[in-house]
Amino acid sequence: MTHPLDNAIWLALTGPQRAFARVGERAGRYLPNISPMAAVADESDASFADLARVVKPGEVIAIPCERLLPEREWEPLTTVELGQWMQEGHVDSGNEDDLVELGDGDKEAMYALAKLADPGPFELETWQLGRYFGIRADDQLVAMAGERVRLPGYIEVSAVATRPGYEGRGYASRLVRALLVRQHAKSEVPFLHVRVGSPSQRAATRVYEKLGFKLRRMLPFRAARRRSD
Repeated sequence: MTHPLDNAIWLALTGPQRAFARVGERAGRYLPNISPMAAVADESDASFADLARVVKPGEVIAIPCERLLPEREWEPLTTVELGQWMQEGHVDSGNEDDLVELGDGDKEAMYALAKLADPGPFELETWQLGRYFGIRADDQLVAMAGERVRLPGYIEVSAVATRPGYEGRGYASRLVRALLVRQHAKSEVPFLHVRVGSPSQRAATRVYEKLGFKLRRMLPFRAARRRSD
């Protein structure tokens, strides 16, 4: 590892977000009601053996790694290619008049929106990992964005979602901008992940580029189910 974002999830699980995780000596995962994401200290046999001890039989994880997970312990489900983007430039405040901060009372609506818009893994308690903002219209939550993986000096922008039928109104840009302003005020470097080949990839990258994000690297995310012992 040459840069903290090369193994961001591991540094989060063993650092600021350990309370939301199940962590061994060389592997860890967020609690299932928080996120399926997992990580290993490195891609050694010892780390993958520890991962098999940390994850319970039947549980599904999503883990960034080049190496295929050992099939004796893992049933492979899918691999998704992600672009990791980072933002370091100044961002001016935007219009926040109709933005609302989301929390425990909004988690059912957030979860439902995530299932509709599919911004990536989002569980019922994912909102606990950071600050979330949303926009409501027509008596429903129509857009949201928030924070997920946090490690020293860096914070992931995540769950950028717009309800179908409400696209093209600038909601995502304003929500992400609100997060960036607050993150820079705390001297945190924002980063995010975009699924390559997803229907929303082109529109999403246009929004992020306008906000100063630059592609840093590509990485495979592997989803797998822990086999029964």
